[in-house]
Amino acid sequence: MRETALDLFWQLVWGSITLNTETFQQIQTLPLSSRGAFYIVLFAGLSQAIGQSIILFVNRVKPIRFVLSLVIASFLFAIGYLFWAISTWAVKNVLFPPAVSLEHVYRTLGYAYAPQLFGFLVALPYFGVPISVLLSIWSFLALLTGLAISLRLSVEQALVCGFLGWLVLEILQRTIGRPVSAIGQWLSNRVAGVDLVTDLKQVEQMMQGGFQTPPRQ
Repeated sequence: MRETALDLFWQLVWGSITLNTETFQQIQTLPLSSRGAFYIVLFAGLSQAIGQSIILFVNRVKPIRFVLSLVIASFLFAIGYLFWAISTWAVKNVLFPPAVSLEHVYRTLGYAYAPQLFGFLVALPYFGVPISVLLSIWSFLALLTGLAISLRLSVEQALVCGFLGWLVLEILQRTIGRPVSAIGQWLSNRVAGVDLVTDLKQVEQMMQGGFQTPPRQ
């Protein structure tokens, strides 16, 4: 029986983290690579949510709701990944024909998220922000490697696709995507059972004030 991407899941994850070019070639041919990409993104979103869980602690979210909030955060993270894949795919097909399938970009971007599996480290005092920046750069380098290899682009073309894809996503999030963001925030608040305070200055004030419980919905 032929091996699938799920059989080689952790091997492919490690190859993506180390920017191995053969890995990004494999994910375009191995069965179930798209499912593996989605799993990586979900785990990365969960890891990031754990790293930022101090916000849930400060907001005094109950244990069951705490776990559900982490799950919801990982799915919202995955939605952002999906839209970035679509925007990058659109940029590639418009600027650098011939056209490729969305699944090619979807898989490449998904495995490029592998460094984000270390997102829980952003919880470290003093080092959280530098680690977050490092992981973002690392993931972007993985994306450039993947786009160049799997879509047969030059490094410059891969850079244009990745950057413009991200820029289009940012523009959409700040315009027509605002209702979607509002729904995501509403869902997070409903699951947490409180109106989550996420502003860093307010979170710091709440910590200094003894973790005062915000009003429950």
